[in-house]
Amino acid sequence: MRIKVDLIPVDKELFLPWSYADWLRGLLYHALRLGIPQVAQFVHDVGFSAENKKYKLITFSLLQPTVYEPSRDGLRIKGALSWSVSSPVSKLIEAVALGLLVGPEVRLGQNPLRVENVCVVPEPAFGERMIFTTLSPICASTGERDEAGRFGKRFLSPEEPDFGRVLNENLRRKFASLHGTSSAGEVKFSLLDEPRSKLLSVNGTQVRGWLMRFIAEGPQDLLRIGYEAGFGERNAQGFGMVRVC
Repeated sequence: MRIKVDLIPVDKELFLPWSYADWLRGLLYHALRLGIPQVAQFVHDVGFSAENKKYKLITFSLLQPTVYEPSRDGLRIKGALSWSVSSPVSKLIEAVALGLLVGPEVRLGQNPLRVENVCVVPEPAFGERMIFTTLSPICASTGERDEAGRFGKRFLSPEEPDFGRVLNENLRRKFASLHGTSSAGEVKFSLLDEPRSKLLSVNGTQVRGWLMRFIAEGPQDLLRIGYEAGFGERNAQGFGMVRVC
């Protein structure tokens, strides 16, 4: 289930730093708590688990303004903008929608925004070959040791073979965490254009993701979970949301 939220800045002009994804995550959890507190508590404390990994199974897009001006320090926005939130768990989306509609305004950081509309996005027709465009960057990482033997995470590029492997493992675990059973098959990813690297700040940590347009071929149930819960890692921090194109 997916919703599109139409927002209008209360002030004539809105300036957002490039790290505004943290503010969106704050808005998401604030809406969850206002909408259905028990759902918010479950997502935060329990979540959905598979193979010792925990997932929140919710993702959101970057903001999509009508008129904007990028600068070195951030994004200057004039007029309306939209935001999308998605999850395979309809109760999560219901909670977010209810929370956003409690009052006439929400806050993004310290910036007041008026909620003009919240609508359900019609579900696309799922097949075994689909073309997706990212609405927020896809993040994938792998663990490895440096020359000193210290273990750390390295963010992967879509052009590395491990990128597809990590996305596949992630999709299968998300499916298992939701349905309690595994999904057979594998998704093959093919780039349709040059992926664009995007570095986002998450709780003070720099996280690298990729904006791109790609073909995904594989089982419909895995393509659906990627569309609804996000591809790759850190979905509840604003990574991995896609649209069908």
